[in-house]
Amino acid sequence: MILKLGVIGATGKTGRAVLKEAARRQLPATAIVRHPDRLREIVPTLERDLFQLTQADLLPFDAIICGFASADKPAYLKAYQHLATILTGTAVHLIVVGSGATLYTDQTKQHLVADQLPSSLRESSDWHLKAKAALTAADCDWTYVAPPYNYLSMAPRTGHYQVGSDILLHNRLHQSIISYADMAIALVDEAEHPQHLRQPMTVCWR
Repeated sequence: MILKLGVIGATGKTGRAVLKEAARRQLPATAIVRHPDRLREIVPTLERDLFQLTQADLLPFDAIICGFASADKPAYLKAYQHLATILTGTAVHLIVVGSGATLYTDQTKQHLVADQLPSSLRESSDWHLKAKAALTAADCDWTYVAPPYNYLSMAPRTGHYQVGSDILLHNRLHQSIISYADMAIALVDEAEHPQHLRQPMTVCWR
């Protein structure tokens, strides 16, 4: 069966990378956006504000990849709560791209990446943590994907990555890093072959 994929925030960097990856695999992907005129790709489109989405809007899809991004940090909590609510009781797999600040720094799980950030970023991290907690408590099929410390929009697509759960990963050069293109591979892989249903997930170059 061919996966039917919906992409929320398809005009953002993550969303665009996901659309490109889906096109590589010839997967039907629908862009769920507020401003279709900002799309660079020619794809089916559902013109909706995230907070106006209904269960009926999302039921045609097997998986939703949410690349929602906002300068209004409390909006992350509201967004995840809304999506979880409308997808409760459905078989739609909700995959959200969250924040690396929510990851633990090592195997002891005593400290979060958020704890190491400057005080100016603490409030933002707090909202990401609240949003993640709300999603993980939801009764829907969710996967929370946290990027590594460095998430690079202009870096190349290598086709290789490693996967973890809730601990910050590093590559063989001890860099916590991945490109948007390789993150998109990981996201579409998870959509096609779910390995982290109702679990956190993170990725990094090897």
